Amino acid sequence: MVILMNKLSIKEEMRAIDQRDKGWWDSLTEEEQKKVGIFILMRYTSAVQTKNPDIEYHYLALTNELVNKHYNILRRDPQLQHKLLQCVGLGTTQFHPWIPPSKQRKGKSGKLIKWLQELYPIYNDDELELLVANNDKKDFENIAEEMGMDKKQIKELFK
Repeated sequence: MVILMNKLSIKEEMRAIDQRDKGWWDSLTEEEQKKVGIFILMRYTSAVQTKNPDIEYHYLALTNELVNKHYNILRRDPQLQHKLLQCVGLGTTQFHPWIPPSKQRKGKSGKLIKWLQELYPIYNDDELELLVANNDKKDFENIAEEMGMDKKQIKELFK
């Protein structure tokens, strides 16, 4: 039973994804494979905490593009989903913080989120929330100005 716990710990599962361990899935028994939580792994994989924003973007964008985008089609084949998650890995172990599912926000960030949804249609709600959390108001004001929005329109985004 100890071996089961080690193979299916989140740390070991993320190591297999980050390092693209192609033999990891096949090393699991059928019972262990059924216990692998692809949705949880997808959430962990999309979030990387590093000083390099390119690596953070890589993990977020590729997880969304390869696995999240067609999740409902792929959900019947967890082995394929796991292989796709391994495609996201860069070959070295990364720190993946847990990001809980977002609650529907109302009020101030609602207009900003709605605008970002139009701007980034491939991002899901959680990724948009992460984008808002990792940037400040000035960053979004600069993007809006570059897109040609006037001061009044920009002000409306943050009401």
